[in-house]
Amino acid sequence: MTYRIVVTEVTLYGRLRCVAGFELDRGVMIRPEPEPAGFWEAKVCGPNTTFHPGHVVEFRGERPQTALPHNTEDIVVGGRPRRIAVLSADGFRQALARAAAFSPETVFGGHLRFDRDKAYVPAGAPCGSLACQTIDAASFKLFDQPYRDEHKLRAELEVAGHVLHLGVAAKALKQAFEKEGLAAAQALAPKAGRAQVRLGLARPFKEHLDQCYLQVNGLHAL
Repeated sequence: MTYRIVVTEVTLYGRLRCVAGFELDRGVMIRPEPEPAGFWEAKVCGPNTTFHPGHVVEFRGERPQTALPHNTEDIVVGGRPRRIAVLSADGFRQALARAAAFSPETVFGGHLRFDRDKAYVPAGAPCGSLACQTIDAASFKLFDQPYRDEHKLRAELEVAGHVLHLGVAAKALKQAFEKEGLAAAQALAPKAGRAQVRLGLARPFKEHLDQCYLQVNGLHAL
């Protein structure tokens, strides 16, 4: 089966990348993967390569035998994915407007659980794993949270009336933070107007095998 996606987010997992996008013909969210639940190499993710926000990518793919909720969007790519267009800023905003239909309420429904300043969906829940929220850009806050011997980039965001502090996996924000610190990440965030926060569920961690925690996958000015 052939798919055409507008890439909406690229996230970092060490040296590897996870990609997601809005499927233009079916009007659904898709997570293309090189193998079931697999990640892409950095060399195919960037502004001059295949996967980057605003790129239109075509590929053939099949749904793998992965676990819910991620299986809702997982598609394993067969052959080589091909970048067929790079959208203008206005074209990308139009694609994001279509993707805005996938709100947390629509995608997660009653499966989203709140745990203090975190949120998660139980592993295996029959729902989706990719959502987004339109916000006032000025309300989006990034901060540095010490964690054991490390520093983690976190975002403050209100979801369904709950103020959450979410992990940030978004490639651009996380790379800026890791290379130059919090101010560099904050400089990339829009300061005024409307913005779309891309949200996704992480696959279960070893410490939480029954929970898929909500994270920030991307941030785009509208």
